[in-house]
Amino acid sequence: MAGQILGDRYEVERQIGKQTGRWTLLARDTTTQERVVIKLLFLDEALEWDDLKLFEREVETLKSLSHPSIPRYLGFFEHQLPNDKALALIQTYVEGKSLEQCLQEQRLFTEAETKQLAKALLHILIYLHGQQPPIVHRDIKPSNILLANRQAYLVDFGSVKSLKNSGDTSAFTVVGTYGYMPPEQFSGRAIPASDLYSLGATLTTMLAGTHPSSLPHKGMKLDFEKIANLSPAYAEWLGWLTDPNLDYRVQSAQEALMALEQGTGKPSAIAPVAKPSDTKVFLTKASTSLEILMPSILGQAHLQIDQQHISLTSKRLGFQSGRSQTSLRTQISRLEYRKESEQGNAEPHLAVWAGTQKYELRSNPPLTIPELDWLAYELSTWLKLPIT
Repeated sequence: MAGQILGDRYEVERQIGKQTGRWTLLARDTTTQERVVIKLLFLDEALEWDDLKLFEREVETLKSLSHPSIPRYLGFFEHQLPNDKALALIQTYVEGKSLEQCLQEQRLFTEAETKQLAKALLHILIYLHGQQPPIVHRDIKPSNILLANRQAYLVDFGSVKSLKNSGDTSAFTVVGTYGYMPPEQFSGRAIPASDLYSLGATLTTMLAGTHPSSLPHKGMKLDFEKIANLSPAYAEWLGWLTDPNLDYRVQSAQEALMALEQGTGKPSAIAPVAKPSDTKVFLTKASTSLEILMPSILGQAHLQIDQQHISLTSKRLGFQSGRSQTSLRTQISRLEYRKESEQGNAEPHLAVWAGTQKYELRSNPPLTIPELDWLAYELSTWLKLPIT
C-alpha cells in the first residue's frame, strides 16, 4: 500500500501492524506534511461485532481525551475498497521505541529507571481513571508503551472500556494480553485496579527481561525474590500492584503513586479500633458508600462518600449552613490525622484530602481522641488509604 492515498489526503508510507481484519499504517498528511497513524478496520464478511464495537469505542474515547502522553485524535472516515469498505481512524504519530523493542534488544531496566517509568504511567492512569465515567485501558503491556523525547507514552486504545460509574463491574468482551491481565479480566471484568495489575506486570517484565508467563511464581503471585535484586520496599510495592486478589491489591493510581514516592511499599494494616460506647457520632457504610454524622450544639456535620463524590455539609436547626464542599471520589488522595501539634497545644483533627480540598471532621463539642481513632480506622480501611 506504500504510496497509496487514503481519504484524499494521507499518503501511506508503510505498514506498522497487522491483525485479522485490521491494519495499522504509518502515513504522511499531504496537507500538513506531518506523519500520522491510520488504523483500518475492514468491514467484510469476517468482521466480528465485538471488533466493530471496540473500534468505535476507541474512536469515541480518543475524541474525548487530551493528554500529552496519549495519542491525539485527528479524524475518522470511511475508505472504499474494491469489494468492501474500511473504517479509518487517524491519530498523531509518536516516533519512539516501545518497551517491547527494548526487551527484544535484551535491555534490562534498573530499579530507578522503572520507578521513573512507573511515576510517568501512573500520572497517565490518574488522568484516565479520573474521567467521568472512568476509562480503563485494559491492555497495558510493553508493546503499548513508547519511550520518546524522554517521555513515556501510552498507546493503542483498542481495548479501552469506559465505566458507567466507579463501581461498574458489568460483564463485557474479554480483551487483554495473557500474563498482563489480572484474574478478574479473564471473567470479563475490569476496573481501575486492573490497569494497575497490568502496570505492575509490565514493570516486572522490564526488570527481569522476560514476559510474566516465564517468570517464577509463588502460587498465583509473582516471586520477586527470584526476579531481580530489588529493594524490599519496591518489591513489596510491585507485589501490591500485582496481587491477584482484588481485595489486597492497590485500588487507585493516586494511592500507588503516593506510596511509591514515599518509598513505603504497601501500607501496613492498622489494628482494629472499636466504636466508643459513649459516642454520639453515627457511621453507616456499605460497599459503595460511607456516611458520618457528627453532632454539634445546634446541628450536625454530614460527611458522605459514594461512588462518584465526597461531600461535607453542615446543618443548623435542620437547615443547611453555608455551601457544601464537594469533590470527585477519584480525587481522594490522603487521610490526615493529627492528635496534637509538635507543641502539644492544638486541637486534634482528622481530615480527608481530595485534590486541594480538605474535608475536616469537626463537631461542637470537639470529637474525643477515642472517637477520632475509631473514625480514622474506619476511613482508612474503607478508603484503603494509609493514615498520614
